[in-house]
Amino acid sequence: MFIPAVKELAEKAASRLREASKVIVVSHIDADGLSSAGIASLALDHIGMEHEVKFAKKLDEAYADELRASKPELVWFTDLGSGSTDILQDLECIISDHHKPVAMSGSNTNKKPKTLFDFDDVPDSDFIQVNPHFVGRDGSNDISGAGAAYLVAKALDPELRKLAHLAIVGAVGDMQDRELGRLQGTNREILADAENFGVIETIEDVNLFGRETRPVWKMLQYASDLQINGITDDYRGSMDFFMELGINLKKGENWRAWVHMNKSEKRLIIRALADLVSPEEFIGEVYILPMEKPGTELHEAKEFSTLLNSCGRYDAAVIGLDVCKGDRKEALDLAYGLRKGHRKQLVDSIKIMQEIGITQMEFIQFVHVGDMIRDTIVGTVAGMLFGSGKIDDRKPIFALAMADDGIKVSGRGTRQLIDAGLDLSEIMRQAVEKFHGAGGGHNIAAGATVPPEKVNEFLELANEIVGHQLSSS
Repeated sequence: MFIPAVKELAEKAASRLREASKVIVVSHIDADGLSSAGIASLALDHIGMEHEVKFAKKLDEAYADELRASKPELVWFTDLGSGSTDILQDLECIISDHHKPVAMSGSNTNKKPKTLFDFDDVPDSDFIQVNPHFVGRDGSNDISGAGAAYLVAKALDPELRKLAHLAIVGAVGDMQDRELGRLQGTNREILADAENFGVIETIEDVNLFGRETRPVWKMLQYASDLQINGITDDYRGSMDFFMELGINLKKGENWRAWVHMNKSEKRLIIRALADLVSPEEFIGEVYILPMEKPGTELHEAKEFSTLLNSCGRYDAAVIGLDVCKGDRKEALDLAYGLRKGHRKQLVDSIKIMQEIGITQMEFIQFVHVGDMIRDTIVGTVAGMLFGSGKIDDRKPIFALAMADDGIKVSGRGTRQLIDAGLDLSEIMRQAVEKFHGAGGGHNIAAGATVPPEKVNEFLELANEIVGHQLSSS
């Protein structure tokens, strides 16, 4: 059962939306942000509400000024906003987000609002926030931005449970299933809605990326969650693994993916993998979208979310939005093209990052790629290095890249570091305050923009804060 206070927040947001004559939706550009925007736009379509959808890589004062200049009646922020309420003066807003609210960071961490609707530390504006942190839940694993938007949509009309699959795509895109191999917390309530409405089927199976579309040997070779000597990142080793099991890797001229394996082949592969690594490392819940075509990137939530990421990270968020809203022709074809380019970009970027080299400090490690990697994917690339043996898994990594307005800093950690006390969102908050930039995020993944001349100072600050966090746990 959904937490009553969260349900009440969603109903308050829905009530305000119904009163508006026009709404501007502003969302983030990653998979969670695009899923959030898709849910919001489809929900507003459903109730006949005129609206416009905008996307933002970050929500800073310049973007807030641009919004204010357009004099919107009501802005619905999805997957962003809670960390920026201090710059949203004179805007009437609804915020469905899962990032840590600005007044719950730093010295104000223990300060609670008088009620779930009255947040003392924001300027005088009509903010309605649907955010798990207000009820003591962790936004990095309890619910995604898309999940928060879904709660508002469901409050608009229970029939909009048909959008629950997009909330699951957003949660998986935010890797909220990674810790346990399954979704948890409020996400499970949304999952139940999706299953009951028939838009998601949950199975227990190999949950490595590419199970629908990658040749099975390539799925294993590039599995970022696994480290198997002689197989991981080894083309010949991965091919030999299947060939030694007698698995036919092709049907005619086509490579076979995991979904093309029969039951006996799957059992054989799983037993062989279990002899090399713990089954918990490759078995978990898989979220299938039954209304989509099997063997495509839309048929499984993890691949769907990666397709959306490909759009947002390459300045084509609108294409991802159209896919979320059901375009299976031109927009989907364009998205597939972006996805193909994204795969190559990630592979090339990992090589670039390794060639540049990782610099070690006492408590952190960092890599500055300049303009050699897009600022929109540099954090993703850095996170992929964990577990590869190519970086120190005992330290968070900060990846820096040139952006239009400064140096984009993307921090990534591991669940083990979080358990030890790491909170990257707190580091980014302090960076924003000190260097007058923009940033925020979660304890395990966060970002900020700092002036180029302040990079060394930022790294010293980050090193100091991480050292304090890990020593205080």
